[in-house]
Parts: sequence; C-alpha cells; structure tokens
Amino acid sequence: MKIDRVIGIIGGVFILAGIGAALFLPAEKKWNKDADIRVGSGADISGVLMEETLQEINKKYKVSTSTESSSFQDCCSNTAQWALNAKEINIGFYCPHIAKHTIENNEDVEIYGPVLMNGETIVHKKDWADVKNVGITQGRQQEKALAKAAYPQIEEFDEITQKGILYAMEDEQVDAAVLDITKAAEVSDIPTMPLSDNDYISYVLIVDKEFEQTEAFRNFIESYNKAVEKLNDPFYLAEKLKVSKEWVEEKQIKFLPLEAKN
Repeated sequence: MKIDRVIGIIGGVFILAGIGAALFLPAEKKWNKDADIRVGSGADISGVLMEETLQEINKKYKVSTSTESSSFQDCCSNTAQWALNAKEINIGFYCPHIAKHTIENNEDVEIYGPVLMNGETIVHKKDWADVKNVGITQGRQQEKALAKAAYPQIEEFDEITQKGILYAMEDEQVDAAVLDITKAAEVSDIPTMPLSDNDYISYVLIVDKEFEQTEAFRNFIESYNKAVEKLNDPFYLAEKLKVSKEWVEEKQIKFLPLEAKN
C-alpha cells in the first residue's frame, strides 16, 4: 500500500508539473507535419506580398520539410508557367490572364481567390496629352485592354521584357509605360496616371488542389491574411517601397484577404 501511495504521489507531481509548464512556459511553435510549402511569385508587388507572408509563417510555425520561395521574374514567363505544372511550387501568385490559361491546361491546380487590386500604373515623361505609344510587359494582355479602354488617345502598344521596360520609358523609346507598382516606385519622381478608371484584379492565388487540403496551406492562409493587414497600411507599404505615404495612397493599391475553405 505504501508503495502504491508513493507511486500515486509521484505521478500526481508529474501531472501538476506538466500543467504548470503548459500554463507558464513559452509555447513552442506549432509543427506542420505535412508541410512542404513552395511559393512562387514574380519580381513585382506580388513578390512583396509573398515575402511578407513567409515572414509571418516563420514567426509562428515550424515547417517539417521546407518553406521555399521562388521568384520567376514575371508570371508571364515560360519558367513561371512551368513551375506549377512541374510541381516545383504548390502555391503561386499569377496575373488573371496567365492564371486562366494555367488552370485550363492543368487540372491539378485551381484559382483560390484574388489577392491584389490596382497593382500597376502608367508612368510618363512626356506631357500626358502627347502620349500615343505605350510600353507594356510581354504577355500582359489585361493591362493593354485596360489602358486602351481608359485612354482612347493611345494609338500603339509595344510589348517589352520586364527587365527592359523601365529603361525603354526612361530612354523615351516609348511615350509611357505600364509599370508594376514596385518598378514605378523606383522612379517615383516621374508623373503617373492610373491604369484604369475602375478597380481591377492584378493578381490571383493559384494552389495545387492536393496541397490545398493540408494543414500547411491553412497556416499559409492565416499568415497571408496577417501580411495583407500590414501591407494595407499606407505607412508600412510606403516604407517597404521607399516612397511617400501620399504616393502609395494615390495608387489605391488593395491587398485582399482570403478565407480558409476547409
């Protein structure tokens, strides 16, 4: 009986110690047993959103395999379109035009939802009344359609690589250029015009359907929404882009939250 009582007392001590540790010691990061998060984005405003999301993930969660980010310069590139098909990534930020093309040719992925509005602007060195020829990044058909609808004065569009479009505008090879917000921020002293009279979707999130069912993806959405909240603060985004708060507010950029579907 004495032995049983001693064992019982010792067991009770360990239980109380365990409860005390749970209440008073710092909690460990959650462990995502099925996690293998591989995210892709362009070297543009979607890349800013991706990196901010991954920073939030790393604050709260451990990842059992890896959290990898991949910048493919431009979502319209062959590399970007290959990345999802080859399962090099399981989450990607894409413009609507390429997203639609991707899901039509890959039944394993789907558009989860829109993530960013008004992510581009038109930069011009000439007087706006004299702008007739506008440069756009290769493959950006939505940008071309929006600019054409908003500004009938534009007579011609030249498709230029993402790396070369800013130079083409500064060298006056074109009268103006449709630039991603991050590229426009590099020349924030040059005048801009909105790409459209109305809000429009610049980027959507595409996800691998199988990965969408994992705890890791739910963690990603939670962290993504925290990143969205931070980036929607004009002061914070202005600091990230190294421009004024007024410049950011003028562009009316909107980062959109996503709901967890499971």
